[in-house]
Amino acid sequence: MKRVIVFIPFVAISMMLSAQGVHFGPQIGFSSTSLIEKNELTGITPEYDLKIGYQIGAAAEIEIMSFVYVGASANFFQKGTRIADDWGNSKLKLGYIDIPIYIGYKVPIGNVSVFGNVGPYTSVAIVGKYESHIDMGGFEEDFEENIDFGDEFSSYKRFDSGLTFGGGVEFMQWQVKANYAFGFIDISTSDFYSAKNSVFNITCAYFIGRNY
Repeated sequence: MKRVIVFIPFVAISMMLSAQGVHFGPQIGFSSTSLIEKNELTGITPEYDLKIGYQIGAAAEIEIMSFVYVGASANFFQKGTRIADDWGNSKLKLGYIDIPIYIGYKVPIGNVSVFGNVGPYTSVAIVGKYESHIDMGGFEEDFEENIDFGDEFSSYKRFDSGLTFGGGVEFMQWQVKANYAFGFIDISTSDFYSAKNSVFNITCAYFIGRNY
């Protein structure tokens, strides 16, 4: 079932690229990410600092009507979280292949257009690392661990999906947008606490050959 969920976005992107009037091109951006965690035993939700990351990939759009479009993208996306306090600091670094599919609405204003979009996303984690630095009254220690998502003792699941929504502006071939995405899937393998991705990102895309 998980393979089917991951395969569907790739089919949708392929269909879009083969359609007439489709526009596609590279995109880059940065993200501010964290995890929404909850201890199931105590009900306490830990407070984390935001982790800054980047994304790089490609986007495609096809017009359904002059003001309605369907879009999709495939990106390498850095997610995770960080925490810093009097006892040290730690970082969880997760690298995903992230594939959102969305429907959007555009409104032209002079030479630019403003738009909003909403849709589901699917992510597959391909790399992960946990780093920490402990500093307790003169005692210091560094710890680093790679996350093996295929291992039965892994702390995190490989697959994630959720909802993304946002909007932005575009001029000619250029598009700048801001999106927020939150995960529906508990990516933690623990029976005692849950963890869901929370991501805010800003992206710049260049659509090759588009001249309006």
